[in-house]
Amino acid sequence: MKTVRENKVSVNILQRFIWSNRCRLCAKVIPVNDTLCEDCKPDKIRIPESFFATKVYSAKTFDKSTSPFFYKSPVREGIHNLKYREFKRSAEYLAKEMIDVIERDFRDEEPDFITCVPMSKRRKKQKSYNQCDYLIRHIGKAFGMKTASDLIIKIKDTPTQVNLKHNERLTNLKGAFTVNKKYDIKGKTVLLCDDVITTGSTLSECSKALKKAGASRVICVTAAVNHNDN
Repeated sequence: MKTVRENKVSVNILQRFIWSNRCRLCAKVIPVNDTLCEDCKPDKIRIPESFFATKVYSAKTFDKSTSPFFYKSPVREGIHNLKYREFKRSAEYLAKEMIDVIERDFRDEEPDFITCVPMSKRRKKQKSYNQCDYLIRHIGKAFGMKTASDLIIKIKDTPTQVNLKHNERLTNLKGAFTVNKKYDIKGKTVLLCDDVITTGSTLSECSKALKKAGASRVICVTAAVNHNDN
């Protein structure tokens, strides 16, 4: 995959004066031309390219996965600010980093669809936004592609994966997803996005639904990898 235009953080300079410029991860007020504060430089938790060559996820059904960061501070705080506080500037920064690894690791891939892990109807009522939808908007724009946030539908209202043990994560989402019938994905490649991958069970269950509907390949990108819990 190749970007169709240079992907830059696009925040109008006047807006930065009206609304304080904030660190894209911790949300602390920072100088007008900065993106991150000095405490949130994430270079130490960047994932080496070689990591994914040997990484194995239980019951994996997707074909490839990549991510720019390990799920540690300060990226963890950025994901929390996006996920629980709708801090959209975190999405802009994290998506930029995800775009970089997509170009690096999926250079030979040509996805037909870009989508993300969905929420259940009940969860949508409780929470008015899906943080992953913000991520794919930036990714789709960078590659000149329309996104299909409703490609996958969650048909079972399951407990959140956050507090579940490893074995519980692997079974919690069984049969929880299906593919929206308005899309024809037979023989297609799907780029699937999520914020964090831990056991790989969420992406695997989504991938299983996609392949059942005829997708030939499913490649996955996340903002971070929760390596300690795998």
